[in-house]
Amino acid sequence: MKIAVTITVELEDPAQWTEAFGVEGAANIRQDVKVYVGYGVQSAGVFGDGEVAADIAWR
Repeated sequence: MKIAVTITVELEDPAQWTEAFGVEGAANIRQDVKVYVGYGVQSAGVFGDGEVAADIAWR
């Protein structure tokens, strides 16, 4: 079963991301945020502890 979930993250101040993670430029920050959120989903709850097997991918 495939389930699509859309998450929109709006950074109020992208400079904060640069300061916290050292990633600069809109495209680089956008990709880094996607990876950060994606890993958060992969490691959360039933997916993270292996209770439910799932392949999680993000675009």
